[in-house]
Amino acid sequence: MPMFRCDFEVKTDLVLPHEANSVEINTPENYSIRLLNGETDQNGDVIRLVATVVGSSVSIMDAQATLREKLAEQLDLLSFATHSRFEIIAPIRLIEWEEWQIKREMRVFYTTDARQPPSPDLEEYFCKTVQLLEKSGIPAFTRRALKYFRYGLIDNQPEDQFMQLWLSLEIIAENTKERSSIPITCQVCGGSMVCSSCGSSPQRVPMAKQAIESIISTIAGNYAKDVARRQFKARNGLMHGRSTESIEAECKAKLPDIVDELGKLTWHAIMSTIPYDGVEELTFGHRDDEFTNKKLIFSAHIEFTHNGETPHPTDKEIPNPVISMKTNFNHQE
Repeated sequence: MPMFRCDFEVKTDLVLPHEANSVEINTPENYSIRLLNGETDQNGDVIRLVATVVGSSVSIMDAQATLREKLAEQLDLLSFATHSRFEIIAPIRLIEWEEWQIKREMRVFYTTDARQPPSPDLEEYFCKTVQLLEKSGIPAFTRRALKYFRYGLIDNQPEDQFMQLWLSLEIIAENTKERSSIPITCQVCGGSMVCSSCGSSPQRVPMAKQAIESIISTIAGNYAKDVARRQFKARNGLMHGRSTESIEAECKAKLPDIVDELGKLTWHAIMSTIPYDGVEELTFGHRDDEFTNKKLIFSAHIEFTHNGETPHPTDKEIPNPVISMKTNFNHQE
């Protein structure tokens, strides 16, 4: 497969000593990662790392995602080794990186949050809704679920968003489930199990899974079985360390769409536990049931030549164009 180089901006708690040029990590799969100090603030302190990742990919269309994944795997280990944070902020540039290649394609990236700048729609009636909900007497477990719902909206990766939203949903399910014992049923027909010796029907207290299924049934109606099956497949896959691709294949849906579905379920589940009397009207906002955080990535495609005496151009020999993108809350320019 062809070789590529992609540079990434990394937010971190640790940077290189001032006298160090770079440090390098090499993987058994022949991917190399070079870390060097990035931009500085007004006091001259380094505030970012730049991670240069070199390795193979199917094509230039897939290279940025492939190399980002390899970088993330090594940053997981680096966080483990240092007890420090390493967060990939955005790609900077992607370059064809075959040795002695003269004509090279390069893509320079500009990344921004899809919801930037914020829309000027925080109206007073939303704050009134907050006050009315507050006065209703929100249970303590609901407040905990609300916290993880907010965390689910903050996280940047759909895998992380899913886990936060699922925790919120599970808190609601665990605290609202039926406490009385129910019969243990047959997994094939659904009938109650009966002991062959004494004829009694063994019982148990419902588990969180049954409680979550009950919540989904109430919210999703006729689509509840398909929704529950998809959500539990995603949950089990993520909890057991499976790849996003395999989870999406099994669920027959993209993970961002699954997160959007879970966000809607969790919102309704939380709302069902708030004892609001309905005397005054509540006003809620929405984003067309889109909960997954998205990035806008603009890339400029550039070609340049390298006729030097080394297999690859040095950093100073690589073009360094400056690109920008102006956005507003109605459209992107």
